[in-house]
Amino acid sequence: MRRYDWIEKIMEDLREEILELRRNAFVETIMGLENEIYIIGYLGRTVPKEIFYGFDLVPLPLDGVDKYILEYSNEKDLCSIIDSTLTYAMTKKCPLLYNAKLVVVDNSCPLLLKILKENLKDKIFFYDGNINNLKNRVEDVYKRDFSETNFLKAVELSKNISSKLEKLSKTNIDSRFLYEVEFYTQFIFSLKEKNNMIDRVLSHFKDVDKKRQKLYVPRAIQILDYIDEKYKDYKIIENFCLGEVFKTYKSSGYEFLKEKYNSEKSDKLDILFQDCPYDNK
Repeated sequence: MRRYDWIEKIMEDLREEILELRRNAFVETIMGLENEIYIIGYLGRTVPKEIFYGFDLVPLPLDGVDKYILEYSNEKDLCSIIDSTLTYAMTKKCPLLYNAKLVVVDNSCPLLLKILKENLKDKIFFYDGNINNLKNRVEDVYKRDFSETNFLKAVELSKNISSKLEKLSKTNIDSRFLYEVEFYTQFIFSLKEKNNMIDRVLSHFKDVDKKRQKLYVPRAIQILDYIDEKYKDYKIIENFCLGEVFKTYKSSGYEFLKEKYNSEKSDKLDILFQDCPYDNK
């Protein structure tokens, strides 16, 4: 095998491994129940995920990522993000949604919060920015104490991961693969393993101070084929109803949460979702 072919094969295998991370999370969620490894779901751009690691829980984003599930939907006039998330929840076809004892939802999309609260009742907790109330609810549902030490460790790992993803965006990595790394590594249970995975990806690319067109999108995973066909050298920014901004954060502890989660949401989107009542209004 020629060196070029060998390198190409390594990259294909790495990308395939990345794309399998969400499916792997399905299995890990079910298998983890026997060892009291529990997930907690979240939806929204301001939910402080690092808090959940303080309870030794695994936070996972639970929005619907594909449209095929809409075949089972009877809803009308809902954007595909809300519709697919609700349909997965009501049909119990997503093991992540099914096995999460609690789903924490903020007010980034008031309609998503309203619809999930109406349908999933007490399984939904509305996060209004009060961290103490959030801690109390998680402790009540999962019967676990909060570890300040584990929380602080999670903050430092989260900072490292965010900084490395920012660094990755400046390399010669393909734009689509960049987003796939950002999105699918969310489903790695351990922050240390996530950090190591991103290190592996970084090792295959060169820092070229890449300049990319910023695309502000509610959630790109459902429309990634469309984006990749239409744009070149892009960087997807999800800071409207879901997602997070990957950059170098300076603060630590609870100040880090303020710095990361209190940022202004995107006020204008480059790609709109049909039936979204909030975009570019």
